[in-house]
Amino acid sequence: PTGTKWDSCRNQPGFPKYIVCNADEGEPGTFKDRVLMDQLPGLLFEGMAVAGYAVGASSGILYLRAEYGWLLPKLEGTLTQFRERGWLGRDILGIQGFHFDIRVQVGAGAYVCGEETALLESLEGKRGEPRTKQYFPTERGYMGLPTVVNNVETLCAAARVIELGSAFFGRLGTPSSCGHKLLSVAGDCSRPGVYEIEWGLRVSDLLEECGATNTRYVQLSGPSGTLITAGEFDRQICHEDLSCGGSVMIFDDRRDLLQILRNFAHFFRQESCGVCTPCRAGNLILTRKLRKLALGLGDPTDLQDLRSWGALMKASSRCGLGKNASNALLDAIRKDLKYFRERQSNNGHALSRGFDLKQAVQIYEKFKS
Repeated sequence: PTGTKWDSCRNQPGFPKYIVCNADEGEPGTFKDRVLMDQLPGLLFEGMAVAGYAVGASSGILYLRAEYGWLLPKLEGTLTQFRERGWLGRDILGIQGFHFDIRVQVGAGAYVCGEETALLESLEGKRGEPRTKQYFPTERGYMGLPTVVNNVETLCAAARVIELGSAFFGRLGTPSSCGHKLLSVAGDCSRPGVYEIEWGLRVSDLLEECGATNTRYVQLSGPSGTLITAGEFDRQICHEDLSCGGSVMIFDDRRDLLQILRNFAHFFRQESCGVCTPCRAGNLILTRKLRKLALGLGDPTDLQDLRSWGALMKASSRCGLGKNASNALLDAIRKDLKYFRERQSNNGHALSRGFDLKQAVQIYEKFKS
């Protein structure tokens, strides 16, 4: 996909072309890009320069998450060193006509700007809202010009591919998922951190490596990703089986699944840009329905409403935030329906709190006497 994107941008007639690095790492449980920018900022800028040379771009922009503002001095210092050494600027490394420079722009803290078209709107000084999908960014991106948008890990990997060769990475992973992947591992484990794995690693092996015990659930790719249960831990992390964007959240048997899902729903409700109704209203309704279940007031219609709204959001939301906000919830209902039925009201009526007023009055009168 990265090569296809670069090729598409290179073949567009517009000029100048841009390379945009999406460093707006806002997915809960994800921190691998932060580590890369902190420890290997030069590798990232090398990857951006490689991308610029490949597509014929003259400018690069690093869109930095607002909460990572503390990284700005280090990033700016590295860019200054690159310019002094002739690795950025005009005629880079003596290559006539290869002019490329990079600047850093800090975002304003909105999670939705992690979506590439909302990011481009923010870069242009507009409200961070996803664009309609009439054009790809490689056709009309930043300022309406051909633009490649890649994340930090992809651009760092591009520099490594140039250094080590594609054959090296072709020997790693599975037939359909070559190479390696960085995972941000956090939650109920004794050794959280950033892990570099080969595609194809089993979830059970990762749990053993990070020191996780009594694990009940694993959430892959953040709240918008896939929820797997204990019976699925022999599955592989790869495109053929469990695709993972880089976040692994581990929950042991002490955690309440409903509380986890409520936290996810609250996050998406807060971060929705509010432009499209399925996402704006859907996340609000999911939050309220989950609260009812948590209070023991739910009934079978609430479970059906959760399914229906989750499916509606996936089918008709404007961008990936709304389309994927219900993923974990729908996975949980499908894989652990017994748990949700146990959390329903005992008498099956959503408006009844199981409070017997007549009996309470009798107890009170007896107490008075």
